[in-house]
Amino acid sequence: MIKLKKKYVIGTHVMFFEIEMYKDFIEGLVNLLETVENKENVTVDLCLNLSENLEKIDRNQMTDSDILSKFNKGILTLEELGYNVVSKVYTNEDGFYFHTDYRRDLNYHYCKKVDYVMWGETDSFFPKEAFYALESLSSYTDENNIHRYIMSFADRKMWDSSWNPTVHVDYENLEYIDDENHHLHKTQAKSQLSIKEMNDINSKVENFDFRSINYPKIDGSCLVISSDLIKSGVNIPPCLLYNDDEGFAIMAQKLCGQNFIQFICKNLLKVHARRHSQKRLYVLEEDNPNSFDDRKPSSFIKFKEMSQANIGSLINGGDKFFEYGDFEK
Repeated sequence: MIKLKKKYVIGTHVMFFEIEMYKDFIEGLVNLLETVENKENVTVDLCLNLSENLEKIDRNQMTDSDILSKFNKGILTLEELGYNVVSKVYTNEDGFYFHTDYRRDLNYHYCKKVDYVMWGETDSFFPKEAFYALESLSSYTDENNIHRYIMSFADRKMWDSSWNPTVHVDYENLEYIDDENHHLHKTQAKSQLSIKEMNDINSKVENFDFRSINYPKIDGSCLVISSDLIKSGVNIPPCLLYNDDEGFAIMAQKLCGQNFIQFICKNLLKVHARRHSQKRLYVLEEDNPNSFDDRKPSSFIKFKEMSQANIGSLINGGDKFFEYGDFEK
C-alpha cells in the first residue's frame, strides 16, 4: 500500500457504445486503486454520454436504462472501495458534448483542486504501480523545481517509428505487423491484454526507468498532466471537436516551446486496446465491435474531417474554425 503525498483525479468519458468494455475499465481501476492507503487523495470523475448526435442507440439490443444501470454498477464498485466518485450523464437534451469537451472541462475544473489530472479511457488500463511511479517522479520534479510537464506510461509496439520514445523497453526491437490481424497481436499496441498479463510484465520492475523528451508525443489514454501545466494555459482549445490529445499537444508546444517536458516511464506498461472486441456495440445499423473507422457512419467521418480541418487552421492560421452548428447543417 502507498500513502500518497499528492492529490489526483482520474477522469473518463464513457460513450453508450462502450458500456460493455467499461466493465473491464472498472476492473482496471480497482487494480490500480486497491494499492492506495489514503483514498481521500484520489477522486474518480466519470461521464456517461447517451447523446445520439453521431450514432443512434439500437434499442432493440440495449435500452437507455440498461446502459445507465451498468454505468452505476461501476460507480458502486469504486464507492465500495472507499473512493469519492463524481458522475454525470449527458443526453441529447444537453446538445453536442464529446470526449474532447469532457477532457477540456476536466482539466480546467480540477487543476485548481488536485496536483495531477489523469486521463482515463475505457479501452485502457493504468499500470497497478502508477501511483508509485508518479510519487517517485514528483519527488524528483519538486526537488529540481520542475512543475509543468506531462507523464506517460509505456505502450507496446506502435505502428510507426515516431512513437518509439514511448514504447516499452521489452517491445522496442519488435516489428509492427501491419496485416488484417494487427489488432490481435499481443505484442502490438492496438490489441487486448488482460490485467493479469499487464501485472505480470510490470512485476519485474525494480526501479522506474524515466526518460524525457522536449516535444509532446501522446495519445489520450493514461496520460498524466501536472496541474501547473494546465494553470499556465495549456489545455484542449475550444476549436477542437474531436482530436483532444493532438490539440493538447499543439497548445503545449505553442506555449512551452523548448521548455516543454514529457516524462515517459519506459519500463512500466499500460494497456491501450484501441481495437477492443467490445469497443463499439449497440450502434443502430452498424456491426463494428472493434471500432474500425471505415465501418463507422458517414456522419462520424464528416465530423472527424471537420475537426482535422480545425487542426490545420490551429497550426497554420487563416481559415475560420468549424463549430458544432456547422456539422448540424
